[in-house]
Amino acid sequence: MNNESIGIMGGTFDPIHYGHLILAQHVLDEMGLKKIMFIPSGISYLKSNKGTSDKKHRFNMTKLGIINNKRFEVSTIEIDREGNTYTVDTIEELNEKYPNNTYYFIIGADSLFDLVKWKNYKRLFEICNFVVTNRGSTYTDEQLQQEIHRLKSKYDATINLICIPDIEISSSEIRRRVKNRLSIKYLLPEDVEKYIHDNELYI
Repeated sequence: MNNESIGIMGGTFDPIHYGHLILAQHVLDEMGLKKIMFIPSGISYLKSNKGTSDKKHRFNMTKLGIINNKRFEVSTIEIDREGNTYTVDTIEELNEKYPNNTYYFIIGADSLFDLVKWKNYKRLFEICNFVVTNRGSTYTDEQLQQEIHRLKSKYDATINLICIPDIEISSSEIRRRVKNRLSIKYLLPEDVEKYIHDNELYI
């Protein structure tokens, strides 16, 4: 894996669902990337990990969810790391292993306004490009473009905005439905649904 443009999609993936997969495919196509790397998160310093499923289950579900797409892959780079998980460390490690690759970190619109709160964000702007999707955004496209322009001007950041169809699926809703013994069919791949039931997750 060298001289490739790689999209990075991080998240808890608890569980992974069609919303994640559709978004990833959309970015892959729009940006002309070689592949998308799904990275289940370790311990996030920005989010509470209370109630999050074991990393083994989240990795297995992600692996099952992407199994039919040869341009999707899953990495253990963050769940193998001890302590808090920082995006800058992940990108630094990937750049060290594959120095000729170009990475595009995919974030939601709301995260765009929090980027300057991330650890070593200035360094992150130097070593990584960003792709912002407007999925589920509370901001207008004009507000997003203004913030992107500000970050580009102040930090020389490379940020692309991609507008995608809104997909009304969430991991929290899937967990709620499982807990209440409601169907989750058509919300996520069948292999992931079977894994959830076989391992009695979210009940």
